Amino acid sequence: MNRFLARAAQATRSSKRVALRDRFDSVELVRDIAAMANSGGGVVVLDGVAGVDVELIHEELERYAEPEFEAFAVEPLSRNGRPAAAVVVEGAAGAPLVFTRQGRSGDQVLFIRGGLYFRHGAKSEAATGEDVREFISRQLDATRTQWLRNIRAVMHAPGGAEVAVVETAERDEEGRPTLIRLTTDPHAPLYGQVDPDRSHPYRQKEVIREVNARLGDEAVNAFDVLSVRRVHAISEDTRPEFVHVPKFGSPQYSDAFVDWLVAEHERDPGFFPRAKAKYLATRPRRRASSTP
Repeated sequence: MNRFLARAAQATRSSKRVALRDRFDSVELVRDIAAMANSGGGVVVLDGVAGVDVELIHEELERYAEPEFEAFAVEPLSRNGRPAAAVVVEGAAGAPLVFTRQGRSGDQVLFIRGGLYFRHGAKSEAATGEDVREFISRQLDATRTQWLRNIRAVMHAPGGAEVAVVETAERDEEGRPTLIRLTTDPHAPLYGQVDPDRSHPYRQKEVIREVNARLGDEAVNAFDVLSVRRVHAISEDTRPEFVHVPKFGSPQYSDAFVDWLVAEHERDPGFFPRAKAKYLATRPRRRASSTP
């Protein structure tokens, strides 16, 4: 992040890693964030903009692109004595961001449904074959790095540690184990698996739809769910019964997660607003409005 911010503060023109904009346009910003993420990361600089509504960015990304993407941060910046906002974007992991609907700014179409965008020099443009090859290559490099890290962990395991080979009694038609035990006990071994499309069938959009359907007129949005997950530290590691993160794709959620969200709201109507307030309080520099 620091290297991108340093570039953002000094850049005089747009490049592959820095997009300079002199206004805030949410659809244009979504396009640039997606292109930056697919290209391995970068920063979008909004010159003359004192702050950006982070909640709005999350909602616009949720509206226009898949898979779910949260790997960005908004930082204040000073350029030539004027305030600016820097949206620092990490590289997309697993799968690239694809647009799920057309995006327009005025009369101009910025991207189309099904579009896949990358940075080409100073522009965010539709993908080429080379872009796709480079994205796959980055994912393979990341996988190799993780494999080597795991191998080193085994090689440096303390005396008495064991590598277990587990025999399973039941398998599905593709030969995968169908037995699983979900627990938050850090000392309990976990063996086997079930089809995550059955145990965790919802993407975030579908979680929001299910929760809102059960709450009637209540309007829960993507930022509400994000805030709850951050404040209550809900992840695949801490609450595997709620969240599954596939190797290639966006997080998936279970019926148990939907039930828990609804139950918490019914127990405490301030559950979602309080989570949002707590989450925003951890990011005091990112709470300004998006107006210049």
